[in-house]
Amino acid sequence: MRDSATIIRDYHSEDFKNLVGLETEVHDTEPTGCLISPLELVESAGRSGHTSQNRLFIAERAGEIVGYAEARPELSIGRVVLRWLVHPKHRRSRIDKKLIERTIARTRELGVPRIHANILQNSFMAKKLLVRMGFTLVRRFLELRLDLCKSRLQGTGNNSRYYRSLHSNEGESLAQLQNRCFAGSWGYNANTPEEINDRIHLPSCSPEDIILAFDADRPIGYCWTRISPQKNEAPSESIGRIYMLGVDPDYRGRGLGRQLLLIGLSYLKGKALRVVELTVDHENGPARALYKSVGFRLWTSSLWYEKRLD
Repeated sequence: MRDSATIIRDYHSEDFKNLVGLETEVHDTEPTGCLISPLELVESAGRSGHTSQNRLFIAERAGEIVGYAEARPELSIGRVVLRWLVHPKHRRSRIDKKLIERTIARTRELGVPRIHANILQNSFMAKKLLVRMGFTLVRRFLELRLDLCKSRLQGTGNNSRYYRSLHSNEGESLAQLQNRCFAGSWGYNANTPEEINDRIHLPSCSPEDIILAFDADRPIGYCWTRISPQKNEAPSESIGRIYMLGVDPDYRGRGLGRQLLLIGLSYLKGKALRVVELTVDHENGPARALYKSVGFRLWTSSLWYEKRLD
């Protein structure tokens, strides 16, 4: 069916309010195919780096925003990450296909050789669409969940290491540590100090949420926690997240990762949260074992699909 009524155009700053309204309505109605949290979209669309020549595209029908797609470049690892969302009542109008085609065109313009998309494993329509457009499955990640009310979090006492929250002026130090921790990990795009500083100063973030471990004056690991408020719910119904957990390669195998994880979970529990979630690569056996030992359980999986353009 032709869809001449739909316009695919670049994002403009005046779209922000309507875009966030669309995202909120869709996430309140049903799960989406493309794996993206409500918080991420608000942060992404609200950054000053989004311009009409950039990477966010809008689907519009009769003056109403009904969908969007983002092509997020990660040039250091030669990929663009695709994220998209279409309102359920418009999903039979091939709008999702048009949006994905626009992100593919943008990827070609950038000269990037591949595009990746991350979807939930039970998103059957999204899977069919991606395969039909030439994407193939390349990686599986596990989405884990912990009930803090049932966990005891033993082993968080003091030891020879020093732990504290990140200071607001330590973005460069965190960027260096994070890049050491995750160098060579699948899908990891090295962060600049500017990117880290931007993220830790977002309204939804706080340096206090990031716990650092030190050996003397050297930062050797960190646990980055986040809180995702749930609409119309009490603060205790918000969902905590272990956003990043990293240990310097020189200090692995000494229990530091477990200690940081427990401290991070205790921090979230102190915020009166009940549930904590995290994402882990299915092929990262040591991390999977660590999370299982603390009580995390699988609740779903996410799948990464790839389309090569070279």
